Amino acid sequence: MKKTTLAIGIVAILGIAYVGTAWHTGNIIESNIDNQLAQITNKVNQIQNDFIFTVEKSNYNKGILSTKVHLKVTASQKQSFDETTTPETLFDDDITIHHGPFPIAALAEGTFAPQMAWLEYEMSEQISPQLWKLAGNQPFITGHVGMSYGEYITFKLTNKAIKVTQNEFPIIDGTLELGKGDYTISGYASDSDITTKFKLNKLSFTTPLSFNSEPTSVVINQFVINQKVELNNTTNTANGSFFSHVDSFIYGQQNLGSVTLDFNFDTQGLNKQLFTKQLGMDYPTFDDDIDKKYNIRFSLNKFNWQTPTGNINANLMFDISDIDSEAIDKEDYEKINELKFKLEAPFDVLARLSAQMKYPTANDITSQQITEEKQNIQLMSGFLVHNSPYLTLSNGKTDGFYSDISLTKDSDEVNVNGEKVSKEDFFDNL
Repeated sequence: MKKTTLAIGIVAILGIAYVGTAWHTGNIIESNIDNQLAQITNKVNQIQNDFIFTVEKSNYNKGILSTKVHLKVTASQKQSFDETTTPETLFDDDITIHHGPFPIAALAEGTFAPQMAWLEYEMSEQISPQLWKLAGNQPFITGHVGMSYGEYITFKLTNKAIKVTQNEFPIIDGTLELGKGDYTISGYASDSDITTKFKLNKLSFTTPLSFNSEPTSVVINQFVINQKVELNNTTNTANGSFFSHVDSFIYGQQNLGSVTLDFNFDTQGLNKQLFTKQLGMDYPTFDDDIDKKYNIRFSLNKFNWQTPTGNINANLMFDISDIDSEAIDKEDYEKINELKFKLEAPFDVLARLSAQMKYPTANDITSQQITEEKQNIQLMSGFLVHNSPYLTLSNGKTDGFYSDISLTKDSDEVNVNGEKVSKEDFFDNL
């Protein structure tokens, strides 16, 4: 009896301690939420120069284990002379913040590390009654944001599978099917290291290809993106990696195969301003050193288009030092440390893909159709090789477009498709 009483007492103490910790965490969240929202808003406004984002908080209701709050996010486009347009509302809904250290909602998602706060969101019916109905009378989008006590933030959104026609959205000229998907961003609040993961089971769009034709579908199955970017404000550089894969492209009745893309720009540094500019981002800089030099190292580790007939492959390594602009001039050629490029695109693979795209509704592609497309490609190949002298039409075994280039800084010659060419001639013919 005494052991039972002792056990009950221990459970009671632990329960009181947990509630006290959760209440204390709620107080920390309440005292810091305005500052955290301001920091996030400022960072988003700093990394791009097209919009001004604002976040408004209201109806803050703190409980023992969770807090409910209403957030409104707006964006207005920047105009000349710092004028802004009327703000557009991007988000206007209630959210729930579960207090740490072990929110039940986090445990249900498989997160067992202690969390200071766990924010949950479900798109309400009021936001979009049509999407609510299309998702089976449930939230079309659900999501969560978790923040550990070390301020590691994980943001995840998940969408339900839906099918949309012109009846629901007149702007769609056909039928759109969106499979289940999720999008995750994670990283430390104090750092610029960002990891992004995206997965979509299916994306399909069906529409007539011409006025009198039958509807034809374009389907992407199992679309995956994994990306990591490290932005360093001190050195003004960016490093990272990108991986993407599609299990299959279906065009009409034709399976066009799977595609993989894998590249990285490593820790030798890629100019952050040049990089973020290409992404529509604009990091401010106060560096007045116009003579500052940059190093760029880019590696296309793998491009692979796999089909039943064969593969199209390409890879590239490019490493250059001490450049001072995003445009590489002829004078910069001697600054190239390494350049490697390899391309393999057999005519048989290209011909079948061309025939499949030309006859998407056919039950099967005939050998005659493939032969016709191969002849067309071969006719064009002479023109392409004439304008691209570093392409060759055979690898010794199979006809196609091939290229194998290797250049290093310490050599005056370039290896081009098994032959040596002087650097001067090589760059003159680019």
